[in-house]
Parts: sequence; structure tokens; C-alpha cells
Amino acid sequence: MQKATTKFSAISAAVLLGLLGSTALNANDLAAEQTVATEVSSKATTAIAKRAKTTTVVNSKVDTQPLKGEPVSLQRQNTYISQKSDANLEEELKAFQALDLKAVPNKTRAEMKKLREDNGLPKSSNSTSKAAMGHLYLYDASVLLYGDDDGDGYYSQLRVDFDADAADDYYYDVYAELFIRRIGESQWTHYYTTDVFEIHYDDSSDEYSVTTRLNTGFPPDEYEVLIDLFEYGYSDIVDTLGPFDDYDLTNLYLEDKTYESIGGGSDTYVDNVKTEIFTDADGDGFYREFTLTFDIDTESTADRDVYVNLYQRRNGGEWYFETESDVFTVYGYSSEDAYEISGNWQSGYPTGYYDFRLEVIDAATGEVLDDVSPEFSPLLQVPLEDADDDTRTSTSNPPSSTTSSGHGGGGSTSLLTLGLLAVLGAWRRKLKC
Repeated sequence: MQKATTKFSAISAAVLLGLLGSTALNANDLAAEQTVATEVSSKATTAIAKRAKTTTVVNSKVDTQPLKGEPVSLQRQNTYISQKSDANLEEELKAFQALDLKAVPNKTRAEMKKLREDNGLPKSSNSTSKAAMGHLYLYDASVLLYGDDDGDGYYSQLRVDFDADAADDYYYDVYAELFIRRIGESQWTHYYTTDVFEIHYDDSSDEYSVTTRLNTGFPPDEYEVLIDLFEYGYSDIVDTLGPFDDYDLTNLYLEDKTYESIGGGSDTYVDNVKTEIFTDADGDGFYREFTLTFDIDTESTADRDVYVNLYQRRNGGEWYFETESDVFTVYGYSSEDAYEISGNWQSGYPTGYYDFRLEVIDAATGEVLDDVSPEFSPLLQVPLEDADDDTRTSTSNPPSSTTSSGHGGGGSTSLLTLGLLAVLGAWRRKLKC
């Protein structure tokens, strides 16, 4: 595999925004929102990231729903090679971050406000300023907790459902920012921004659902959630629903996945992941070859021999075992012990978006030390196909991705997505008026 790449930076985002004719966002803001550094070319695509604090899926009642389509074949043909990697993922991540595609800590509520103001957006629409009460408001919210593997009463996943309504019989494009904090703390921390979505009057059919898995950084405690609602294109908050407004948003017994372990957590874990994809003969944006590079660290004073099981699933479907790596040694927090698994798919893999899963096994005891997938965005929604489909005459039309997954900064939808959807939403509203 020849790894020839070119850089994809905030410049391309700026060009796209220029085509949209929008002055609400700029390339620097887009870069600040990115939490995974990316390279793109016709020959190779690379993504690298550390473990995300949260992973979020929208409008899913509990789990990601599989998309319909041709299933992965049980008779699939492939070639895999596992070996020690020369990559230093810590240094590579720093280099990517220097391109302004950098991971940033989860912002506070005040920092999110400043970001909106710096974009130069008008504060509010005419409808807001003329109304005695808000013309858009959050009617109700509820929270479902699940994922208590160790039975201690603290959960690692939460689903927030909320219903936004309008005071008049019109269609509006809105979006929401979600925040979380431990009870007793004063500072709210942003963990997710929704896509722009449409609401109409007091319809209950436009309820929005945000499902989030806590990966790291949330010790067992009682938490609470706050929702800020915005009319798209304006910086002012049109309504807020928090623990003082709705009791359902407080007294949430939560902990991250690292605490959800029967008998205690593992001291050996995946710290960095890089995904590279190669060979797109038909130019459809779906590749047949890939390399997954990962750096595993251990808090143990002794070196540890491990191996990794690799799984894949297509479009949120069933997990399939792919290959087992050779045994290799992990040396504490060393960045020089990275390992890689390279794959070449010949047949049995329909065109689609694939997730990968890494299961780290202690070679001496068989104990599962770590099991990751949604924690690392480079492992999610990878555009792949087999060699049979990767032909110049391919006319396949794969389904689009529906998963909105967490990144290093906490799972926010990028402002570029908001820009694209807002242009479409404004056009749609004009048609309805």
C-alpha cells in the first residue's frame, strides 16, 4: 500500500462556506469545532484521535438502528497483516493539531456564548423582539438512564428527549445545545450540539432525542442536564430548560464506562487510534484497503503481553469477527509500542459505512482488558467496499451515514453541518410561506 496523502484543513471548509454565501460562520470557528484531525486525497484518507469523553447518537431510542441493505457475507474473502508500527501516534496527533484541526476541551456555557457572538450573528429575530413571551420555547424534557453493567445504581448512558414548540402556526429552524454538570458545581459543560431541525407550532411529532454514552471523565455521582434552544441564524438563547424548570433533568446517577466494570476496571487501555484507508479504483469515495494503528498503555509497573481481536459491522448492524493480531508487548505509557492491523477486502463486503471494534486481550490470562469502538471516532463510519465493488464501472449507491458520533471534545455536531442544514431549512421555510 502506498500512503500518499494531501492535507485537508480549514481552507476547504472556508471555500464551501463561500459557495453557500453565508457570513454567519468562518473557517477558524469550523476548525475549532473539529476534534479529529483528518487528511484526505484520492489515494488515502487518515483520521487520528484520542479517546472521546462522550459519544452521541441522535433520534435513536436506545441503540443505533441498522440501515437496510445487503448484509456482509459469511463467505467473505480478505487478507490481514498485523505487526509492530513505527508510528508515534502522540507526535502525529500534535502535528495534525498544528493544522488548526485541533481537539479542544469541552467548552463552558459562557465560552459557547462567546463563540456565537464572535461569529457576528444578529442577536434575535423580529419575532423574538416583538413577542411579549418567547415565540419559541422548550415545552418538556425527559431523561432515560441505562447501561448499569456492574449493578451499582450508576449508569453510563443517558437519553435526553425534548419537545420544542412555537407560539404561532409557523415553521421554524432551530437547534439546541446540551450541557452537563455534577450537582453542586456552578459550571455547565457543553457536551452536544444538535443538527438544525424544523419545528411547527405545538406539534408533538418533532420531539428530538439525544442518546449519549459517557466514555471517560465522569466519576460516579449525581449529575444534571441543561438545554439551550436557538433559532437558527441568531446568537441569543430563545429558551432554556434546566433542573430548576424540569425535575426530570436532575438527580441523574451517572458514571463513565471505565467505572462500569464488575470486579474493578482494567489498568490497560487503548489511548490513541489512527485509521488510514487506501485504494479507491472507481473514485466513488469507498476504499478497499485500510490500516488501523493503535497505542495501548498500561498503568502496571510490569510490561504486558496482549493481542487484539478486530470486529467490523456495516451500517450499525451486527458485529462480525475479522481477525486476531499476533501477541505483542505493551510498555507502560510508551508511545513507541504502537501496533497496526492492515486489511485488504476482496469479496463479501458490500459498499457502505463500517464501524470497527478493538478488543484487547491479556495473552497470559485471556482477560478482556479493553473493548472500544464508539470511544474513538476514527473507528466509526469508515467508507469501505471490497475489490469486487471497487471497479471503474461500479454504479453502487450506498446508503448515507446516519450516526452522529462523539469526538475528542465531546461529540458536538460541527458548525459546518449547521450551516448546510440552515441554508436548506431557510429555503424550505420560504416555500411553506
